[in-house]
Formats: sequence, structure tokens, C-alpha cells
Amino acid sequence: MTLTRNAPDELDVAIGAAIRLRRRHLKISQEMLADRCGVTFQQVQKYENGANRVSFSRLVQIAHALGLRIGEVVSREVV
Repeated sequence: MTLTRNAPDELDVAIGAAIRLRRRHLKISQEMLADRCGVTFQQVQKYENGANRVSFSRLVQIAHALGLRIGEVVSREVV
């Protein structure tokens, strides 16, 4: 397997997709999620697209803001 520096990691993309799915399910905007987590909406966009890796501490904040436990966010990306 060849790693390319420009391509986002598959796991980062999957976790971002799980965050996006839950956010949309709750009908909250990227701006609202960003405010709850203390980041910009652009940062939320990058997380959701897998362009930026979500640190564990930020993942805890995001999960809490979305009413989930960490395991629920991570398990959603596998589905």
C-alpha cells in the first residue's frame, strides 16, 4: 500500500462522515457545532471532510456536543 501525503486518511474521512451524519440528523449547522466546541465552522468542515484529523480531546467535545459517547462516534464510522 502506498501512502500519499495529500490524500486524507480513510479513518479520518470515516469519522468526519459520522460527525456530519449525526450533526445533520440533529439538524444543527456547522456553525452551531463549532460554537459548542470552541472552533470555527471552517474547522468543522475540515473535520467532516477528513482534511484535518480530529484530536482525541476535540473528539470528546464533538461527541458531547452531539449527545454521543466517544464509542458511538467511532462505531458509526465502521458502518
